[in-house]
Amino acid sequence: MMNHPGHGGDVPVAKRRRCVEPAGAAAGIPEDVVEQILLRLPVKSILRFRSVSKSWRAMVADPRFVRLQLHHSTTATRRRPPSMLILSDWNMPQEQMGTICFFRYPGHGVAAVLAHEMTWSSTVAAADGDGAADWDGAADWDIDDDNLEDAVDGDVDDDSNIDYEAIDRGLPLHCNGLVLLRSMEKYSTMLLVCNPATKELAELPACTPDYFGVQAVGFYADQSTGKTKVVHCFIRHCDKTCTDYSIGCEVLSLGSPVWRPVADPPYLVMNKTSPCILGGIYWIAGLPSPPTGSCTTPGMLRFDVCSEEFASFPSPPFMERQELGDVYGVLTELAGKLCYVHAPADDKVELWTASAAANDEGGGGPRWSLHCTVVLSHSFDTILPFTYDYQGGIFFNVDCATIYRYDVERRVVERVVDMLEEMTYFISSRYKLYRRDGEWRHHVIQYSESLVSVQAN
Repeated sequence: MMNHPGHGGDVPVAKRRRCVEPAGAAAGIPEDVVEQILLRLPVKSILRFRSVSKSWRAMVADPRFVRLQLHHSTTATRRRPPSMLILSDWNMPQEQMGTICFFRYPGHGVAAVLAHEMTWSSTVAAADGDGAADWDGAADWDIDDDNLEDAVDGDVDDDSNIDYEAIDRGLPLHCNGLVLLRSMEKYSTMLLVCNPATKELAELPACTPDYFGVQAVGFYADQSTGKTKVVHCFIRHCDKTCTDYSIGCEVLSLGSPVWRPVADPPYLVMNKTSPCILGGIYWIAGLPSPPTGSCTTPGMLRFDVCSEEFASFPSPPFMERQELGDVYGVLTELAGKLCYVHAPADDKVELWTASAAANDEGGGGPRWSLHCTVVLSHSFDTILPFTYDYQGGIFFNVDCATIYRYDVERRVVERVVDMLEEMTYFISSRYKLYRRDGEWRHHVIQYSESLVSVQAN
């Protein structure tokens, strides 16, 4: 082995190189400068740079750095083109699944690139699980009256006031870089939380089964503790007229082995997923209507994430003229406000927004206002706004198949891409992901990368 002269002894070259300090430290770069550089990198690069030195690894693992990176990622998203993920084929009818595919899409063009593919089993709570999920039957995408009747052995018939098909269909929820997915298979209690950037996946402890087999969940970060939590509403029992019923609620902190019961909702909760905005999670509810007391009147509830209690929330004005069965109800977040997606016609959608605060600047509590009206050139079954870009455009997922963009200033609808027929899904720079024939469903969500763990945080 050759020695290098002039360094005080016969030290092997290879061994001496292993002892060289990291380039940043050798150059005398201050630690706070290194921190600012790392904060501006993609999560994939940050994770790679953990191997540079023990100090860098400790810096990245520090909860303070995790919070700073999340803040930087969230604020940078507002100034850049939209960052979105396509959840390809999630919850397909009549398909057995044990895999989640996350594809990055920049909001233009016809190419989506695989961010990460995850597999799991019922006993695996990690991203590198070897097994596939144990799916006992077809995914239950549309829940019609016949399915509801089967769900309770005939206790609910075609006259039931609960029409889940008219309410939202269980959207994936995003919170601080984590994605919450619920199974749409009837009676399944499976809930998954994943971080596509860090490639973590956890299957949550089984929640309380719902009487109709349909789980209703919210996803939020507790600002007082910093913990990420899931809230779950479930029906204990309900007669066919929806006059005699009981509904419960429970909360799970990520990393906890059990769900914790909290205050019961006062009315039947109808939507399956709900956003958290300014300390509250919002639900479309079925209110008792005199003189029968049957839950036929639509209303809204707010779950305060601090007090963990429910309270009534003002409804948009058009809901006063509706029966519960006529509600096309989707709640989402739009530019920091609560957004209600109202479809008054087969080809038209209205976006109503409200301050989610208990009292707005003018006093008197939150008030709803019509944000915009979008008219498509064709009819649709579902239309879901999922992000608001920095140029004043709103992206929509229509029928879990096509992405549209509405320019609010110009009042123009632009067709972006058909995710079924036009999109090319790349699993690498050279290889495409080929699809079988079938009815595929694609969800799209706004997304910000983070280092937040799917375990206790």
